[in-house]
Amino acid sequence: MQMIRHIVLINWKKDASPEQIDNLIRLCHRIPDECSMVYNWCSSRAIPNREPEKPSTHEFCIMFDIRSAADWDQYFQHPYPKSVLEEGLKIVDADRTASTNMLVEAEPLRVKSQILAISASA
Repeated sequence: MQMIRHIVLINWKKDASPEQIDNLIRLCHRIPDECSMVYNWCSSRAIPNREPEKPSTHEFCIMFDIRSAADWDQYFQHPYPKSVLEEGLKIVDADRTASTNMLVEAEPLRVKSQILAISASA
């Protein structure tokens, strides 16, 4: 099945506190629970690059799939993502954040993956 994959690469404002960041990440992780049109959710903080001279360009990533353009419109009208965006605008560095959408072949699974930690030896 063809689905719309939404990917957001986030950087934080320099004055964002760890508590604000943790709170926004918790809010983001609730999106698939609050929005039935969201499938194949995955999110993670950046991990150190194995090549220190090439650091990661972003600090947090969100990726999820939506089945159709109609579901995409429904997602953007849903009050929960709107409230997360409002909170995010307080601490997200919009000039250093990127997002993209693409068509992918995927099955609409109600899964939620959050990579919390990966050891340096992984």
